[in-house]
Amino acid sequence: MTRWMHFLDRLARPLAVPNVFAAIVVGQVFFYLVVLLGIFDPTRLLFAWNLVFAGEWWRVATFVISPPNIHWIWFAFAVMFLWSLGSALEQEWGPGRFNLFLLLGAVFTLAAALLTPGRVVGSGFIAGSIFLAFAYLNPNYVIHLYLILPIKVKWLAALVLVFYTWSFANGGAAARVAILASLGNCLVFLGPQMIADLRGNRRRMAFHAKQAATRREQAAAGPRHVCVVCGKNSDTHPDEDFRYRADDRCYCSEHLRAPLAGSPSSSDDRR
Repeated sequence: MTRWMHFLDRLARPLAVPNVFAAIVVGQVFFYLVVLLGIFDPTRLLFAWNLVFAGEWWRVATFVISPPNIHWIWFAFAVMFLWSLGSALEQEWGPGRFNLFLLLGAVFTLAAALLTPGRVVGSGFIAGSIFLAFAYLNPNYVIHLYLILPIKVKWLAALVLVFYTWSFANGGAAARVAILASLGNCLVFLGPQMIADLRGNRRRMAFHAKQAATRREQAAAGPRHVCVVCGKNSDTHPDEDFRYRADDRCYCSEHLRAPLAGSPSSSDDRR
């Protein structure tokens, strides 16, 4: 985390609301149920600058709890999934930083709506940014798609990014601004770590390449140690303790006390 992020985290920590994402999810569930019962118009929660300027100021806050317009089964799965991801992020970052993450995502979304007049905004930015942040920090976390198929979250994040890329390339200005807004807080909070990870991966790849080159050179040069008596070598017996004696020849531990090559005792033994 950069210095200014540490500074903002210290400022936000006393004002942070613990379990804020749980409150957002509960709000979405409540309004989904009342909309399902037909006693509430969900568009009253959505954000649009022209409506805010017309006096409907509550939309600045209520758009984060606007429920998605999907079937109740998918809504139930989405709520449980996002609740678990949001809770994991809050536990890993702490309430202060997680509150800042959500707040910055909302600010980016409002700014994007300002750049595209007449655009109506819901809570979709929350799901996208939380999912991508969790996937980057926990790429090998396994979820069970449809409660059956195990898949690592990094592959789902890759699909989301492919969809974002396709939408950015083929969509209009409003779609492009919305995508940048949904990724903005991820880049701000995770950008320094991404750069550090890229540098670390580059150094790691260079280290592995150097090790591979050294192994190839050693293989081409042959074994480093070869016992002059039995032929054991450091390649076939890497745990063997090879020693060099006064004749400057290599001996394994089994033949370390054998007569030196060329000594009188060895000549007698040959006779």
